[in-house]
Amino acid sequence: MSGKEPLKPVYWIHGEDRAKVDTAVQRLLARVEQEGGMPAERFEATDVPATEVRAACEALSFGGTRLVLVRRADQWKAADVEPLIEYLDDPLPTTCLALVGEGAPTPRMLKAVEAAGQLLAYGPPPEKRGNEKARAKWFREFVQGEVKKRGSSISAALADEVVRRAGRAGSDSGHLANEAAKLALAVGDAPVTKDDVESLVVVDPEAKAYLLGDLIVAGDSRAAQDLLADLGAGSDTTDPIVIHRLLARHFRAVAVAQAPGAGQDDVERMTGIKGYPAQKAVEHARTIAPGAGEWCVARLADLELDLRVSSLTDLGTSRGDGERMVLELGVRDLIGACRGR
Repeated sequence: MSGKEPLKPVYWIHGEDRAKVDTAVQRLLARVEQEGGMPAERFEATDVPATEVRAACEALSFGGTRLVLVRRADQWKAADVEPLIEYLDDPLPTTCLALVGEGAPTPRMLKAVEAAGQLLAYGPPPEKRGNEKARAKWFREFVQGEVKKRGSSISAALADEVVRRAGRAGSDSGHLANEAAKLALAVGDAPVTKDDVESLVVVDPEAKAYLLGDLIVAGDSRAAQDLLADLGAGSDTTDPIVIHRLLARHFRAVAVAQAPGAGQDDVERMTGIKGYPAQKAVEHARTIAPGAGEWCVARLADLELDLRVSSLTDLGTSRGDGERMVLELGVRDLIGACRGR
């Protein structure tokens, strides 16, 4: 989509890295505007059929390039996109069709897009979705590659640590590229060390919240309480209400995933949680006792109330001491529920 090349008749812009997807869309919008094109015609694939989008593409333009922008295009099924596949056999030269989504196009649609235009993908390849080991390898190698581009190097173990510390943002290649650039700039041509990672890559609270969720589901009470102590008084202090919020968000997704026949797509559609967090919720839902997800959601609702108004929060030498005790009691109950007690 370089400004030196003519705009192509079609772009399929997709990937889990929503920040880069949005950036690509904004660049396309700006390019059309700079070249005197018409305001974009915008559609949601979940609201309109592809025949309506095709009609917009085939309308004559009297004001430069016509940009037809379709979001959530990956929600169309294979049969739905046939009208656009037919259109791309002979696309209108004054129309630029931009199809945006998280997922890749169907095989026939992919062939049509590659023949007439360009596929722009951001984030791990779609075939790695649901494969945690493959995704972890992709992000590890991405960090290593970004560091190498800047003249330094980082081991696989330390690249994994960068991703882990990034938490939810660890599924955002743009964020990881920034962290890699920061490390490479700091060390110059020397290899990145453990001290460099620990001093420069800030731990996202959500990263430890996922670890806490793993420990709760595994029933590891001692490790869970040790982690809570670290979150309360360690080097990465996190307010109890923040930990509660992250746990509540996660277990709502777990409860959805425990419904009969539910999968990752259902979790993403019903909760808005995408990618790795949704995958983790499905993984936990299959591990814990039946119905434990809903019970945990109810207990976390009570826990929020306790953190805000319970007299227990007045215990200790500071309000934080009482709040951490309330959180510890809540985590104890969550572990029991996940074990089926």
